[in-house]
Amino acid sequence: MSKPVLKAAYSAPNHEPFTASQELSTPSPATTASTTISTADKTAYLAALRKAVKGVQDEVNRELTARMVLDAQANTQAAADAAAQKEEQNYGEEVIDEDE
Repeated sequence: MSKPVLKAAYSAPNHEPFTASQELSTPSPATTASTTISTADKTAYLAALRKAVKGVQDEVNRELTARMVLDAQANTQAAADAAAQKEEQNYGEEVIDEDE
């Protein structure tokens, strides 16, 4: 019997999708052959589930942080490109700020 796996999938229009997963070390008490489930089995399963959720959450956070860094870099580059283009358009001309 294979072990259960906790998975989280992410997709966004501007980024590569990813899946974070953690294998549960303890099978679900509901899948065991026994009709009565002991408190120890339930406790072990919930501990394994909590650990897996933490692992998936850490992986998702790492991936999303990396994507945020890429977005910030792209925004910075776009702003620099826009400023350079404006400078090029106004080259040799006296530009008066409209804010004043």
